[in-house]
Amino acid sequence: MANPFLLIISTMKKYLIYAIAILFTSGSYAQGVYNNGAKITVGTGTYLVIGGTNGNLRNETNASNGSVDLAGTLALTGNVTNNVATGDVLGTTSAGSEILLNGTTLQNIGGSTTTEFLIPNLTVNNASGIHLAKNVQVSGNLSLTSGILDIGNNDFTFGPLAVVLGVPSNTKMLIASGTGHVKKFWSATGAFTFPIGDNQVSAEYSPVTLTFNAGTFATGALTALNVVNTKYNDPFVLSSYLNRYWNLSQTGITAFNCDAVFQYLPTDVVGTESVIYTLKGSQGPFAVYSIANTALHQLSATGLTSLNTFTGGTTDYKTLNLASVQLEGLYNGSANMIQAHDNLGAHWQAGIADQITVELHDAVTYSNILYSSNVPLTTAGIASMATPTNLGSNYYITVKHRNSLETTTATAVSFASSTINQSFGQPTDVFGGHLKLMPNLSYAIFTGDVNQDGIINITDRAMLLTDLNAALLGYSISDINGDGAVNTSDRALVLSNLNAGVIKLVP
Repeated sequence: MANPFLLIISTMKKYLIYAIAILFTSGSYAQGVYNNGAKITVGTGTYLVIGGTNGNLRNETNASNGSVDLAGTLALTGNVTNNVATGDVLGTTSAGSEILLNGTTLQNIGGSTTTEFLIPNLTVNNASGIHLAKNVQVSGNLSLTSGILDIGNNDFTFGPLAVVLGVPSNTKMLIASGTGHVKKFWSATGAFTFPIGDNQVSAEYSPVTLTFNAGTFATGALTALNVVNTKYNDPFVLSSYLNRYWNLSQTGITAFNCDAVFQYLPTDVVGTESVIYTLKGSQGPFAVYSIANTALHQLSATGLTSLNTFTGGTTDYKTLNLASVQLEGLYNGSANMIQAHDNLGAHWQAGIADQITVELHDAVTYSNILYSSNVPLTTAGIASMATPTNLGSNYYITVKHRNSLETTTATAVSFASSTINQSFGQPTDVFGGHLKLMPNLSYAIFTGDVNQDGIINITDRAMLLTDLNAALLGYSISDINGDGAVNTSDRALVLSNLNAGVIKLVP
């Protein structure tokens, strides 16, 4: 049996050009480097160039003498193929090491392996493009110099410290329009721009920027997204809309507050761009956020507490105005509310007490939710939201809050006009007269439904006690009074309504 071939590239700056086949322990491979047992070491500051017409690297074993130890740059003009079932092409890597893909024809990253390719730094410099046939993760820099990296039905993942270098565009980006996703690991708050687009009709760059302002990030926490260049199929997206939508999700990120910006193209617009809103949902109803920025061709959504599908659309929205929506937990004794806090101070911008969810329910079958939106609630108890014009009948209006009791209007409200005004300030305004009388004789929505099951009971108390014993700080569902800390004051509020047997009353 032939002895393994040990190839060491010294730390001196050298270029080693392969234009012929190299045989290692067995087999023959006539297109580049066939590695079936050799240890290839690329030293610091060194380039190993596998070039020529068929500058491929094929790996058949990742035994101790069967992989690439990378401390410099491995440059390839051909494909990277890994046929090891449970091992990576790279054995060890060092900070600053990189793989450079700089061919002149389409290059592929794939093979029969089931293992993700783990790359410290990756440079794409191939105008003909790169295609993924397996999952890839980059822990350091992705340098987009030239060409498109099409992830197809596979995942491309950025590590928690990954950085995108270069100026992404429709000729330098990640194509993420298949079933695969571009992912990002998060270990803390911060911002990241996903350099994604599609080539379903032509190459179009439509990046997404996520900014996490707050949140709890478990080990392995990540976000994932892709983009589709067509109208989102939903009956609420009607006259004016975008021929584009983005699918977003998160794993391991809880109690978060996130802002998102979505870039679209003028050619995506159908109808009138100036009346298009940012919409979030999956097969309706949508939550409605900011109107489109027609100068920059951007959608935006602030204060997100969940991720979903996002698109742009409008149906010439009506306006629903709510008044006297007082939350018992944030009540400050003067028919107003304090601002909910996190561990750094007020969680929302000046004048905003907290965020609520407003739902429109069918007048006949209450369980049928026809529309919903997350909207800011001012310290004076005022909230406004847009509703589609095709909702013109009578609907129950329901207010939900992260640790308050679901509360609904006394009767179904008419949405026949362009502006709808509704108060929640008196027992006659809400179903069953179910409001709490406060010391100054105003009324508020009951607090303490921590798990949002419609009843304030020992389960809510147990959840709160867990966080109280942990001395939890920040913007959390257990912080009933909104002071940024879970303490005995929060427990007292829950116990008051628990002892009174408070439950939700709905049609």
